[in-house]
Amino acid sequence: MKIKLFLAGLVIAGLVVSSAVAAPPDGKGKPDDPGAAGKAHKPDASGPNCKPKITVVLRGTFTSASSTSLAMTVVGANRWGRAWKTAGTATVTLDDHTMVRGNGMKTVSDLVARMKDGDRVLVQARVCKADLKDATAMPTLTASKVVGHPAKAAEENDD
Repeated sequence: MKIKLFLAGLVIAGLVVSSAVAAPPDGKGKPDDPGAAGKAHKPDASGPNCKPKITVVLRGTFTSASSTSLAMTVVGANRWGRAWKTAGTATVTLDDHTMVRGNGMKTVSDLVARMKDGDRVLVQARVCKADLKDATAMPTLTASKVVGHPAKAAEENDD
């Protein structure tokens, strides 16, 4: 019986020693004050150095376009695009990284050439969450994707 008690004590002592050795050395692991050390490595919440993480989706009708921007009448939006829906219009910046799709379009120049007033358009753009803190805030949008389709045909009445 004494041997079993001795072996049980030896196993417990081995577990205690191994957990003490496994603890990270000073200066490694999680910081004691997460507010002090964690903020130095985070990117800016807004401004030119922020990393956009929020996708704004706007749905509406095409108004006009140039090689660098797109104007539209907004009729629908996701939760992040409510301010543009309330305003009823949006102007979105287009760049070289903007993907253009729909009805055979592949580039921004195809969009400008093929879209007519009243065609349907869906725009996806990314912004920083800090820029949308105010419910009425409307920061500049740079489109990451634009999908365009011709306007729906009017229904015919067969009376």
